Amino acid sequence: MIFTKPLSTFFRFAPAALLVGALVQPVRADAQIAVVGSTVEEHTAAPGQTYEGTILVRNLTTTPQSVRIYKSDYLFFADGTSHFDDAGTTPRSNANWIKPSASSIVLPPSGELTIGYSISVPANDTLRGTYWSALMVEGAPTAPPPAGAKQVGIGAVVRYAVQLATHLPKTGSRKVAFSNQVLSTDSTGNRVVEMDVQNTGERAYRPNLWIEVYDATGVLRSRREQQRGLLYPGTSLKQRFVFDALPAGTYKAVVFADSGDDAVFATQYKLVY
Repeated sequence: MIFTKPLSTFFRFAPAALLVGALVQPVRADAQIAVVGSTVEEHTAAPGQTYEGTILVRNLTTTPQSVRIYKSDYLFFADGTSHFDDAGTTPRSNANWIKPSASSIVLPPSGELTIGYSISVPANDTLRGTYWSALMVEGAPTAPPPAGAKQVGIGAVVRYAVQLATHLPKTGSRKVAFSNQVLSTDSTGNRVVEMDVQNTGERAYRPNLWIEVYDATGVLRSRREQQRGLLYPGTSLKQRFVFDALPAGTYKAVVFADSGDDAVFATQYKLVY
């Protein structure tokens, strides 16, 4: 995950570098560093166990780049918000278990360096399910334009949030809850079904979601399926299914969610064309 913020203001998740300010001439805020590989690291570890991992960071410029490394809690919700709270303050944070190998590094021009980390799971037999947080990898701010350059801008900071998830073996429930269902028709006549999907259990999973639409005689008329990313306990996502318009009539739409556990969760709706 990569996001940015202006130097003076923290803001919610965004996919690329941000530049704020009135511009006389366009000013770009290019990323200066990049995390190479996945930004979601998962491990299964028992209480009392310690494991290690690495994060590879690349300098995208031809000049040395300073990088800061620190911990943060991380939550996200179906309304599109992401929360980066102080490390160790959310109920299932593992931030206090994490020890990064450095709090800052300097990347050589066009070079790469590895940031190591270790995670020590407390020897506590009450731990269940999944615990997680984020290791933040933050590049040095881009410099504002020099005085007299006839352009106004604000420097930007590019940050990567590398999620570090610890799964306790063979513990924790996987549960799914549906809410805020909306049925609509888009501008091309396609039928749209939207809903919030929340993990109400104790263990993270990647939900496999699908919808089946049946006509009044019970014949399957449409099916759509999507695999989603890692959904942590207490977090939620917005799911959207789009399927072709059907002949006029009444239909039953059934939405399924497979969390990888034995049970498959489902909810159904009535569709009228």
